Amino acid sequence: MSNNASTSSPSELLYDDPSISGPDMAFNNGQVDGYTEEFDSSLPNLTSNTDPDWDITQWTAPGYFDPTNPDTNDTADSDPLLNGDPIAKWSAVSGNVSSGLAVYKSSQYGYTYALTQAGGSNTDVFLQTKEQNAGVANTFDHQLTFSANERITNVEPNGDNTTWFCYNAFTFAFNLSGKYSVPAASYFAQDVMADNRGQETADSGNGTSLSTGVFNVSNNDTYQDTSGAWHIDAIDAVDSLPLEDDTSFHQVTINLNAMLDSLISALSLKYPQYATYYQDLSDWTLTGSYIGPEGVSSGSTDPSYSATMEVNDIKITSGDSADQSYSAANQKIVQVSDGQASTIKVYNESSVIHLPSDGSSDIILSSYSGSGVKTITVDAERTDDTINLNGYNAIIDLSNINGYLTITPSSGYENITLNGTGAVNISGSFNGSITDNRTDKGDFVQSGGTANSSTGTDGNSTSSTSSSSNTSSTPTVTDITIQRDVTQYLSPTTDSSTILSLDGGLNLDGGKNVTMVGSYKYFNLFGLTGDTQIASALSGTGTIAEASGTPGITLSSSYASLNVNDSNISVFSYGGELTHTGTGNTTAYGDMGQMYIYGGTDNNIGVSLAGVGALYDATGNIGVSLEDSASNLTLDGPSYDYITAGDGSVTFNNGASGNITAAQTHSTGLYVNANGGQVDYQATSDTNATITIGGGQANLTYDQGYTASVLDMSSEAVETIKGFDPANGEIVLTHLGSEGIGGLSISYENGDALISSAGQAARLEITGIGSSRVEAFSSLGGQDFSTTYGSTSAILALAK
Repeated sequence: MSNNASTSSPSELLYDDPSISGPDMAFNNGQVDGYTEEFDSSLPNLTSNTDPDWDITQWTAPGYFDPTNPDTNDTADSDPLLNGDPIAKWSAVSGNVSSGLAVYKSSQYGYTYALTQAGGSNTDVFLQTKEQNAGVANTFDHQLTFSANERITNVEPNGDNTTWFCYNAFTFAFNLSGKYSVPAASYFAQDVMADNRGQETADSGNGTSLSTGVFNVSNNDTYQDTSGAWHIDAIDAVDSLPLEDDTSFHQVTINLNAMLDSLISALSLKYPQYATYYQDLSDWTLTGSYIGPEGVSSGSTDPSYSATMEVNDIKITSGDSADQSYSAANQKIVQVSDGQASTIKVYNESSVIHLPSDGSSDIILSSYSGSGVKTITVDAERTDDTINLNGYNAIIDLSNINGYLTITPSSGYENITLNGTGAVNISGSFNGSITDNRTDKGDFVQSGGTANSSTGTDGNSTSSTSSSSNTSSTPTVTDITIQRDVTQYLSPTTDSSTILSLDGGLNLDGGKNVTMVGSYKYFNLFGLTGDTQIASALSGTGTIAEASGTPGITLSSSYASLNVNDSNISVFSYGGELTHTGTGNTTAYGDMGQMYIYGGTDNNIGVSLAGVGALYDATGNIGVSLEDSASNLTLDGPSYDYITAGDGSVTFNNGASGNITAAQTHSTGLYVNANGGQVDYQATSDTNATITIGGGQANLTYDQGYTASVLDMSSEAVETIKGFDPANGEIVLTHLGSEGIGGLSISYENGDALISSAGQAARLEITGIGSSRVEAFSSLGGQDFSTTYGSTSAILALAK
């Protein structure tokens, strides 16, 4: 499957949107500890929420912002589009170099970040990612996509004496896990959005250097061949922002997979011996993102070119399916809309959207608070607007409209109320309810579907309003049957309710003593109390939140996806997806496509995992079998779990422990990253396994198949290996001390070898070698292990 950002598939946020979470985030202080950026110990105190996913970073700055001391009375930077004055502003100035950050808050965009730079020595101010959301895949075998609203403002050329540009940048890491015996690498991939040296500079790929890890995407496919010669091919890959005082935002969408494909194509030409490895997207990870401007004075003391990059509605998403593969074809990487971003977001159901009167709007209703927003009020003014309902119910005021308003449903079951006056066109298949309260209706045309309609008097209705079996009423029920492809919206008030579905849909808000049986294409269940009895099958998407009892759900297909919050749950799966957050325990059996479990102290899990899975602070009786190379399991937090695998990968973090029993390798082999508690591994089958140890205790038994152990000697890990023979495996030590291979200490006791490295904490014991002796080699067969593993390394052998 080739990469395609427009492919519709479920996705999750890798980082929370800072337009929602707000500006109370870490600020760097310009210091580094080794290679680690340091941050101020204090955060801003502008909201009641802190954002661990993002930070503010400056480099070579004229001064570093004090997060606790913003200007909260700035009126000079007022912007009516962003609700007037910023809520906070920071600035730093030294000569002709200046940096600034202003934060605005508005009902339409949430928090907007205005990042300003003038002059400097590659001086920048960035909104930068800091911590990824747990349990969300960041490997490029998933579709990774960046999107945001962006614009340029406050442009002051000052004679164009200095350089100014802004970009969306990302760090792509290759082979961090040591999956392949090739050098690991990291690339700073830049998409320059605007440049005062001209748009041809922004689009040229200027600055691409594969050897130093910098890569610019551009409309020039720039690459270096094996002889060192550079080549440039013209392609249509990226759009840019206009470098002007923009009055509206542009929606920027970046297909990160296509961006990486462009880099891989260049790397494959430059290093053809590694091309096969580079083209394995599962071994590439997205490790960071950077948004903002940069300035260069080049020694000039003249006033610097200055401008602001504004950004909001930032989404970095990861597709749920590990179905992406490398494509050598030229692809569209960066798309920028011509006008204001088309997604209109609101906070709550009391919000009102005012559509502008100076041009047509084509909008998609959306929400900062997800499913909590049930009704949105839209004021349409004097234009031929299009409103895409996107699953939301809407109250639409047409009092000021001049022309047609077109309303397009998404699910087909949204409900709309029309107020005021004006003409309206209902486009597409529509099966929700229409309440028409207009006093002077004009035309009312429905071009597809049927609807429950309640119309007032005094109007010219040409709509087909025959009643369908769907209803959006809120009946008081005791027993109800939902027919196939019909959706019910219920809020039961009786003492008990029984609901049977024959492949229908259900939105259930509240209810006491609910019994729910049958098969459902989708459901949303909230706030169920009393004696809840659920034994149902789900073929599509489902949500359960705050339900009493232990609902029992069968995920009847690989398309079934269930999200559970603050509830116990029992699931049997035929290839579906399960996510459980909040309180409550999980019981799960069968075949899982994907599984994410957060918490629970009495979980009972026995599943076969085909895709990505993660268990965070989840304890109990847990067993997981990895099906194939696409299986990727992360265990985080104190637990001891049982894993059976011959392919795929397992990662242990933060005290997680487990027992791994080998199964036969059918594909690429098994990869284990042990970074926490205790890992016990038995090579009892024909398995090719690579086990990288960066912490905790590892007890490995070499036997059948081939086992490769990679021990980080700079960690505090303790490893014991039994049954080692060069015929059935290898042992590699990385991050040796400053004395390198000469600093290795090898001693023997009762037929066991004890190995350590001077100045490093890790320890290795190889048991049962008898009179054999351990030898260490920094290179073997033409392979330099320090180059392969990116640190001073050695391989161990037995001399008999």
